[in-house]
Amino acid sequence: MIDQRRNSARLNVSHRIHGCRDVARGEKAKSTILASTLHSSTPPKIEVWPIDMANYSSVRAFGDRACSTLSRLDAVVLDAGVSLDKFELARGIESTLTINVISTFLLAQLVLPKLSETGRAQATDTHLTFVGSMTHIFAKTKQLCDAKSGDILRTLSDPAQVDMASRYLLSKLLVILGSQDLATKTNTSAKVNGTVVNCVNPGWYKTALFRHEDLGIEGRFALRIMGRTGEEGSRTLVHASSADNLTNGKYLSECQVKPEPQFVRSEVGQHVQERIANELRKVLEQIQLARKSRLDL
Repeated sequence: MIDQRRNSARLNVSHRIHGCRDVARGEKAKSTILASTLHSSTPPKIEVWPIDMANYSSVRAFGDRACSTLSRLDAVVLDAGVSLDKFELARGIESTLTINVISTFLLAQLVLPKLSETGRAQATDTHLTFVGSMTHIFAKTKQLCDAKSGDILRTLSDPAQVDMASRYLLSKLLVILGSQDLATKTNTSAKVNGTVVNCVNPGWYKTALFRHEDLGIEGRFALRIMGRTGEEGSRTLVHASSADNLTNGKYLSECQVKPEPQFVRSEVGQHVQERIANELRKVLEQIQLARKSRLDL
């Protein structure tokens, strides 16, 4: 997401935190961004902090650091994600779900108090932006609907039932469902000085997301011809993380509010949203309780 960081730097963001699993790569990106702002009268302060989204302790450490050391926090863009073609577990859950869903919402939970505090202190809206994907409209929803209550994540982590070909799509569907639920819990209505929670589709663009899988000759060709540049895709992230409070709980694409697919708006989809949101809350509570007990889930 180097282009998103470069764009925000050009908008005179004074202080940026880059969360990276590979700190060396993060420092390299930092140097590139600073080089692009050499002529700025007020170059941004950029810090690179380590975070491994497959490790809950690392996510907690990042969230704690943000809340305890930053004087203010105006916007958080949750853009970490993987697209895997092989089944593997991370913390007892299929890795895509651990990284794209559970750790993403864990970090959201950790930074929300600081976002709210900043909003009140600065008399302004703050932003919590989840990075989704238009591909969630192609997700297969049967397992979500058929899983027993409280059993969705376990069912999706069963190697006998897993469909890795569509797992990324499903993870992004869970992200949009979870973000909409969180928006309703965070703000009862679009209002001034609240935390705007939204979900943005940056479009199909050239990133390291597909480093774990081969798109095939057709997919690689299509990405080359139709895919956006990183700079183009990053504009949508910058827009979402600074949009007005009418975008709270909304799905954004092409820098506009767009309707969610029929499943998300349907009665069945709303029921699934409530179920996965309740399940996520319980998982996050377990992670936090394990922390108090000095255990590492």
